[in-house]
Amino acid sequence: MENTPKGIDRRAVAGILLIVAGGFLLLDQLDLLSFNLRYYLISWKTLLIGIGIITLSNRTNRTTGFILIGLGLLFWLPELLDYRVRFSTIFWPAILIGVGLVILTRRDRGENKGNKHIFSGNKYPNEYPGDYIDELAIFGGGNTRITSDNFRGGKITAIFGGSDIEMKSAKPAPEGCVIDTFVLFGGSNLIVPEDWKVKSEVVSILGGYSDKRLTSLDYDPEKTLVLKGIVMFGGLELKSY
Repeated sequence: MENTPKGIDRRAVAGILLIVAGGFLLLDQLDLLSFNLRYYLISWKTLLIGIGIITLSNRTNRTTGFILIGLGLLFWLPELLDYRVRFSTIFWPAILIGVGLVILTRRDRGENKGNKHIFSGNKYPNEYPGDYIDELAIFGGGNTRITSDNFRGGKITAIFGGSDIEMKSAKPAPEGCVIDTFVLFGGSNLIVPEDWKVKSEVVSILGGYSDKRLTSLDYDPEKTLVLKGIVMFGGLELKSY
């Protein structure tokens, strides 16, 4: 697998953020701060910002990190400006803006246009011989079978929808196979052979990632799949059938 540029270790970033948060909470408990830090620190809005900062440490996901930070700040903005507004008033506009930015920044700029499943539900598998995949499912889903002998990975985006991606007929490229995922209020299933070694770098935010393949102790070192990305309010599942 070829060497790709890496960002800062996400575990180190998460550790530093926890230490800083704990330090500020200690100051708050000792009444050394002039404002109620606990109210601002222990909040799902701040959690979005924190996850965004952690995501920025991965060079391949920085756009998503900026979007998460932006959404967190947008939800905090009315209170920071002392402008009272109902949460329901800004929630869906903010979500729609964020989803739109995700779609724009994750679109394929090359010749490979991938598969799009928007307001659809294709039950029949699409044969996909390309080396890269760009799977987009919005309010719908579909089935895609990868048949490439030199599969390099690509992008999977599922927003209020999901897809089944079958890789049993594919072979990973010798230099590496990396799939960048973004799941929001949806779910995707990846059907991966048992002898593939899967390395997960997926960040789950009120969502889940699980590998339900039949266990195998005989991984092929030349068949390695790296999963990256974010799962929010949804799920990403690996199967072998």
